[in-house]
Amino acid sequence: MEEAGISTRSNTPQYVVLGYDTEIDYEKIATGSIHLHAGVPLVASHPDMVCPSPDGGLPDVGAYLAMLKATTGVDPVHITGKPNAGMILHKIEALGLDPAKCAMVGDRLYTDIAMATRAGCVGVLVLSGEATRQDVAALREGAEQQPTLIVESVDELLR
Repeated sequence: MEEAGISTRSNTPQYVVLGYDTEIDYEKIATGSIHLHAGVPLVASHPDMVCPSPDGGLPDVGAYLAMLKATTGVDPVHITGKPNAGMILHKIEALGLDPAKCAMVGDRLYTDIAMATRAGCVGVLVLSGEATRQDVAALREGAEQQPTLIVESVDELLR
């Protein structure tokens, strides 16, 4: 953000912005919390709880959102990434495509598949990542996280 000329250290911010930060520390968390308690709105990049790594799942933005919700009671006023349909609709529209003839492939029900539903696209769940068949079975009928198609892996789509 600073490279784009946006100050990230304001004492009177317009927004608290939360994105994936591998250098997050208590000072950043405390500063954000103080601003949220003062009524500054929260914007987040995405709600993913876990960031995959070779060593296992690591805390992602959704985990920090849950912590801030528990300590401040504040939810984000806007999520810029998945499941925000605008993330893919602008490109679908720019290409002149029909969203119903496009597919979103992903491994997370609450971001990837929810975004597909919101965008009016086919939602393809790959089971090689986070979600399982049990997660799908636990969804309520008509949930926006309900995939159109379930495959074991992206490789299966190519066969």
